[in-house]
Amino acid sequence: MRKWLAVILLLGATVPLSSQFVRSPYQSHPHFVWGLTPSFFERHKTHSDAEVVENAIGILTGIGDYCWHEGFHFQLIRILKASVELDPTFGEAYENAAWLLVSYDRKDEALSLLKRYLENNPNRYEPYYELGWFHFHWQKQPEKAIPWLEKAIRFPHPPIIEHTLAHAYERAGRLKDALAVWENKLKRFPNDPVAKRHSERLRELLKKEQ
Repeated sequence: MRKWLAVILLLGATVPLSSQFVRSPYQSHPHFVWGLTPSFFERHKTHSDAEVVENAIGILTGIGDYCWHEGFHFQLIRILKASVELDPTFGEAYENAAWLLVSYDRKDEALSLLKRYLENNPNRYEPYYELGWFHFHWQKQPEKAIPWLEKAIRFPHPPIIEHTLAHAYERAGRLKDALAVWENKLKRFPNDPVAKRHSERLRELLKKEQ
């Protein structure tokens, strides 16, 4: 840990103060910064609390990026958990930590983390969707996934999120509900080939059941 912090400090110290962030090539979120902002080296009285947190998470996720590519996954889980302590709204940290935990068969711990994600972010679709995906994909329990997925689509969300809900309905034997999801999507996106294909398929299945 000390070794990598020293590397980060060295990077920050040798970059001109007018420079931009030193970024990781794997960046996918503003927190993914390999290095420090130039203002880190200014007098402490100029730092806002938000900026201090941002720099701290930048250090953590920079080291986390290294841990991921070197296979130090258990260390990365701890780094991601530390990141959400600093920023409880950092959704990718919850999601990536939960995925790693499930990958190592620590599902109870993953579920607990996702519930905390929801507690800290109740007004966005992501934690509801992640809980739904946990039950639908990892636990193979579509019935338990459905309430979470139904809540997820009540918030602004990418249309593809509805696909999981439709599949969960179908696997739970609720074909009419699944069809309703696909047809609702077709009303909004008439040229969507996925929604069209599944709508036609489910109509045929329902006809056979009659």
